[in-house]
Amino acid sequence: MEYREGRNKRAAAAPYRQMPLCTSVLVGINVIVFLAGTVAPKLGSWMTAQGSFSVVYLLYGQGGAYRLVTSAFLHADIEHLINNMLLLYCCGDIVERSLGRLRFLILYFGSAVCGNLLSAAFELSTGSFYSSIGASGAVFGLTGALLFLVIARSRAAAHISLQRALIAVFLSLYAGFAGAYVNNAAHVGGLLSGFLLGFLLSVIPPVFGRKEV
Repeated sequence: MEYREGRNKRAAAAPYRQMPLCTSVLVGINVIVFLAGTVAPKLGSWMTAQGSFSVVYLLYGQGGAYRLVTSAFLHADIEHLINNMLLLYCCGDIVERSLGRLRFLILYFGSAVCGNLLSAAFELSTGSFYSSIGASGAVFGLTGALLFLVIARSRAAAHISLQRALIAVFLSLYAGFAGAYVNNAAHVGGLLSGFLLGFLLSVIPPVFGRKEV
């Protein structure tokens, strides 16, 4: 009886142990930041003013370096947040299990930074300057990494077909280009950098244990 009870308890706890820790924490932080800004509008306005990114902030020393990261934790409205968090959890779940926690975090924040840097280059090339917020660059980085995993290591991508992965990428990009006030440069930058980082990080031995799905 004791053996059976212990086994049942372990089986019941298994789903919780299998939850992608870093992905869940990132979703939680984004939600908490959004709720804090919603409950306290003055705080929300301050966070947006201090945390949004534009090449102008980078060129004129107005905290542009840290804004490369902080902007990825701010969202304009509930729809913006939900769309990004759904993609973050769905793609992050697979990518984190495949690459491991440390490499997943490098990928996530690297894609956020690269997405904003391409956005900065686009601002300079067009002469159209704007501030932007959102986790889209980082999330598209996960999508790019997932695409790489599907192509190179199908076992590490939950047996997702290449066709499904390509359709997901196409629909995500299309939704961005079809919408208004969307920073598509950050989307493309995140996607390309995520694909490249997915390759680079895949050849680095894991620091923590890696679980393939």
